[in-house]
Amino acid sequence: MMVKVRAVLEITVALGLLLSARAFAAELTFGQSESLPPEVHRVFSKKGLDEKFAFSSQLNPFYIQGDFNGDGRLDTAVLIQSRSSNKTGIAVFHAGGDHVFILGAGSFIAGAVDNDTFDWMDAWYAYRKREVKRGADERKPPVLRGDALYVEKTGAASAIIYWDGSAYRWYQQGD
Repeated sequence: MMVKVRAVLEITVALGLLLSARAFAAELTFGQSESLPPEVHRVFSKKGLDEKFAFSSQLNPFYIQGDFNGDGRLDTAVLIQSRSSNKTGIAVFHAGGDHVFILGAGSFIAGAVDNDTFDWMDAWYAYRKREVKRGADERKPPVLRGDALYVEKTGAASAIIYWDGSAYRWYQQGD
């Protein structure tokens, strides 16, 4: 009985170390943090998001810029990680204001099926404004107002995340 208790304790400690190492490894270095636009830090702190989320370097690049809302200004999307759940997400900062939108990291995205994390994602990029081809489902492809985010698990699934004028929405591309 004592051997079983010790084995369970050792496994629990090992899992805890792995989870904390994962969370710690995702934190940005000083140089990475300094490469973010200053307004991203300002808005993140002003909104109190730095208490709930940490910027993540889980992927390279860890942030992407594009005109996501179609207003002619450069917006910034940054990988984040929830401090409470360790779930990965994307924070989208609209230029010229205090607007930030949290996608994933424990929050669901409109149009996504059971997807509140981007832990599965291994590639992403700015999908420049153009026609969107029909995706994996029967929904009509969106007409983009600006650039979009293309997220994927290489060789498995992909989606386009786009601004519809009031919220970010998910359009499944491949499965």
